[in-house]
Amino acid sequence: MCSDCRIPLVPELEPEPEPEFVEYEEVLTTFNPFDIAFIKSILEGQDILYYFNNEHFNYVRPLAEPVRLMVEKEKAETVRELLKDMTLSYGLSGWNKDEEEKE
Repeated sequence: MCSDCRIPLVPELEPEPEPEFVEYEEVLTTFNPFDIAFIKSILEGQDILYYFNNEHFNYVRPLAEPVRLMVEKEKAETVRELLKDMTLSYGLSGWNKDEEEKE
């Protein structure tokens, strides 16, 4: 029993589970934080494990290095299919030169 709070102590802690190894694959790169937010909403809606490599570095030094979308290797083709029609902006403003020229 704990002498301070009077709660019974456990004889031994349960062992922590071994961490699961996940192999990731790069699917795309972008500089635009709006693209990143949009992609996150799509992947979270599909319960796909992902992370953006260099995401926070991009806020400190924009356009220095692209942000890389990394997904579980076995889901990479699924993600490519989900994002295949997405037009990435590649800049910070969300402006797409090709779309302006069409107008």
